[in-house]
Amino acid sequence: MKVGLAIRALLLDSSDVTAITNRIYPELAVEGADAPYIVYSVVSNSPSDAKDGTPIDEAQVELFSVASTYSAANDLADKVRAALDRRSKTVSVSGGAVTVQSIQYTNEVTEVSAERSLYVSVQNYTVRITR
Repeated sequence: MKVGLAIRALLLDSSDVTAITNRIYPELAVEGADAPYIVYSVVSNSPSDAKDGTPIDEAQVELFSVASTYSAANDLADKVRAALDRRSKTVSVSGGAVTVQSIQYTNEVTEVSAERSLYVSVQNYTVRITR
């Protein structure tokens, strides 16, 4: 899905994010992945048209910033938010370019994965891309 590829490209374009990790996975991290890492999931993707007739997709995206401590997970989440919130940019992805019209941060919660002793900051975003 192009929305996910655009999110991944924006995160990899952020030196603040990549200073912490460049492990960014769609939907699920690989088995035994070393923390810290990021997982993104496109929860929904709805087509719509702008007033000028431009086709736009509006997607709800969750990002999971995973680390071994509470403060590290929240620090990574802060870097993710700085890389994404209020961004608009055309990014190169496999299969061409994607124009990100806007990204809006909507909320965040931090959880604990007891079985793996990891902290997970879960952020939600609304992403609009031009098709």
